[in-house]
Amino acid sequence: MNERTKKYSAPALDKGLDILELLAESSEPLTMGKVAELLNRSKGEIFRMLVALEQRRYILRDEATDGFLIGNRLFEMAMKTAPTRDLVATAMPHISTVAHVLDQSCHLTVLSDTQIVVIARVEAPGELGFAVRLGYRRRVDHSTSGRVLAAFASPADRQRLIAEMQERYSDFDRAAFEAQIEHVIKQGYEKGPSSSVQGVTDLGAPIIGETGWVVGTLTVPFILRDGKHAGLEDAAAIVVREAAAISEELAVGMPRAVTI
Repeated sequence: MNERTKKYSAPALDKGLDILELLAESSEPLTMGKVAELLNRSKGEIFRMLVALEQRRYILRDEATDGFLIGNRLFEMAMKTAPTRDLVATAMPHISTVAHVLDQSCHLTVLSDTQIVVIARVEAPGELGFAVRLGYRRRVDHSTSGRVLAAFASPADRQRLIAEMQERYSDFDRAAFEAQIEHVIKQGYEKGPSSSVQGVTDLGAPIIGETGWVVGTLTVPFILRDGKHAGLEDAAAIVVREAAAISEELAVGMPRAVTI
């Protein structure tokens, strides 16, 4: 840290941001002691910051474990930005079309650091369906949407994402991920079994902004139904068609990228 950086440093802010980043990456609630341990800080340093973040709803307390988890406050703030509002407003009619034509749930995702996050959705209109909640996050390499976002990002953005994941996750398989990306690029969309729910096939297609690179994905967690409903291949074609329609509407005036 140089003298200029030292002069303008904000240790308390850094501490709060470290906590938020840690909880955002965690798949389970973390106790105060665990947060202190992982950040290499004392409990005394962490306590007041946790209280302040909880009071302002940036983090939530899990009653079962007395641990902390990330709240939706940052997500709510990000949803108010102009690029995100524009993307959601443009995409929603098409998300609804997919859901009603296929009788399947459909959602919109964007990139959030090394994760995907669901920013809009429409549930299946019928009695049966599988849907993910707003704000749902998952590692890029563990999701269909993530592979689509990586595949159709600019080469520079893709390499930055891969480098960050390689540095952050010890179990990240770069070679396998890059092979998956190449397959998605050649196919133009992604189709594959859900990595988290058996019996669900994820269908994901890119939404392209005015620069020619991805700004989001249109995704359907597809459940095979009886013969009255569209099959997998027909469903994939509809997802690709509606994603392309969103891209056309975004062709003018869309910012370079949407991230949360």
